[in-house]
Amino acid sequence: MDRRLLSTHRYRMKSAVAHFVDGRLFSPKFNDYYAARDPVAETAHVHIHPANLVARMSRANTFTIFEFGFGAGINLLATSTEFLKLAKPNVRLRFISCEAFPLQHDTLRQVHDNTAIDKSLSRRLLDFYPPLVSGIYRQLFANDRVELTLIFADIETALTEFVDQDSVGVDSWMLDGFAPARNPQMWDAKLIPILAQCTKANGTVTSFSSAGTVRRSLEDNGFSVQKIEGTPFKRHTLLATLNESRLQSTEPPRKVTIVGGGFAGTATAHAFARRGIQVQLMTPSGGVGDATSSIPTAVLHPRLSASMEEPAYFRTQTYFYAAALLSQYLQHATTGAVQISSKNMVAKRLKDIADTLGKNWARWLDAADCLELTNTEQGYESTFFPKSIVVNGIELCRSFVDHPRIEVVAKELFAPIDDELTIYATASTSVLGKTAEAWEVLTIEGQIDTFAHSNNNAIPRRVLIQDGYIVPTESACVVGSTYEYTQWKPGLATKTNLAKLQQVTSREHWTHLGKFRGLRTVTSDKLPIVGQIDRNQWVNLAHGSAGTASTPFCAEILASQVFGELAPAWQECLSIINPDRFSERQIRRPNPFLRHKR
Repeated sequence: MDRRLLSTHRYRMKSAVAHFVDGRLFSPKFNDYYAARDPVAETAHVHIHPANLVARMSRANTFTIFEFGFGAGINLLATSTEFLKLAKPNVRLRFISCEAFPLQHDTLRQVHDNTAIDKSLSRRLLDFYPPLVSGIYRQLFANDRVELTLIFADIETALTEFVDQDSVGVDSWMLDGFAPARNPQMWDAKLIPILAQCTKANGTVTSFSSAGTVRRSLEDNGFSVQKIEGTPFKRHTLLATLNESRLQSTEPPRKVTIVGGGFAGTATAHAFARRGIQVQLMTPSGGVGDATSSIPTAVLHPRLSASMEEPAYFRTQTYFYAAALLSQYLQHATTGAVQISSKNMVAKRLKDIADTLGKNWARWLDAADCLELTNTEQGYESTFFPKSIVVNGIELCRSFVDHPRIEVVAKELFAPIDDELTIYATASTSVLGKTAEAWEVLTIEGQIDTFAHSNNNAIPRRVLIQDGYIVPTESACVVGSTYEYTQWKPGLATKTNLAKLQQVTSREHWTHLGKFRGLRTVTSDKLPIVGQIDRNQWVNLAHGSAGTASTPFCAEILASQVFGELAPAWQECLSIINPDRFSERQIRRPNPFLRHKR
């Protein structure tokens, strides 16, 4: 692993070296095959049947599996297929897996093409398989019933993060790495007490390995161990059952009130409703997608950097999660965006990003490639992001709340709710009173404009990103968005957007068709404010211009925290969006936004 910052969990990873030998994927590093000739049957014989997973999953409200060694994802796909066949519609499967040596996307695809698995689940996994950057990645399948949390890190790092964040615990462990003699790190005896600490009552461990050291370590930590005989793949495999759980279980909430019907409020409502609780969503009008979130054209595009510093890394994570989620809810939206080089995003930086993310997420374009793809007058060195999405604000908000457990009610708050679980996801922080006084936030205006041209060839073929965005329609371009820290003169925003359009397309003589203005709440560090502010009060707000990406991701973080579950982010990233961060900074310096407030 090429660690850029050795003191953090944020680094670029090296993919596993693997190749096919007689039709089976083989690892030279571990001198072993990834799976048997029939990997789906192997999953059933080693993990699903011995642990009685199908019956146990069907009886639970939420069932948690933690796998050591994701490999090609066959255990996930095989287990999810059985779960979806028999479990009740309101049951949720949490499948957590870690992988220190991820396979390349193309290798994963080749394995799936040659394996008898559910191709719809496989296709979704492949479409949004993470880039080779360490992290905690979350992806939802099958109408949110299956939740994959894929941790790209070594097992000790993954377990430590899980213990620190998750109080729900694990129902079943799948130890599926290479044999102990070949991969000793994954089978380190000091990890077994952590398993016991996090296992629910009657929780199980299944493993292809029945080595004596593994059996003894499990027995020493409170598991009853038995060998499973007669599988077609190996003489003995292993099943262990925890005798007495030390996990302190907590009751999840049964209902939640969410204040705000924009991107943040509706995304938060979705994150809670999919976990099986009743959501009351309060909005002033009784509808959703009002005010700024009614924006007719926005773009989910990456605010990316090759840097591994916390803020830049956090922004990349928001994009990966949101791109996968929004693809389910905006299935007919335009996809793909070309970020062209500029003074603020030079070509070398764009190329570094493309190289880091891989072609599934980003593709480098030279000037000729860009010209061909976009049909602009001038080619630019650029990067194409195929998973970017054009967002209609009202459509997105309505899609998020189209759920039987979400009730939207008309009510405007003027003071906080103290006696019930409440999430504030509003554009303004005024309802929170003194609680928000130390927050370094500013509400600023912005505008998008629509322009037409008499020559249809002037309209680019693709969404273009360069210090804002240009979204082509059949006969026009939507351009935005301005960032007006001070009061702009009338007409200046339209002139600014027109100049941007003319510069990028190298075309003049555009006709102005209309505009949309809105307000954004931004912070001094350009990161949202997410977390707990009082016993029953939490917030998910101040997303600025990045709301299409950050609001769904932060909604998922917040719901995970309220439920005591592992969030899709390292703790070091959670700390940079914590509401308390401003008070700590103001010990050293004043609020930098005081001079802007008007």
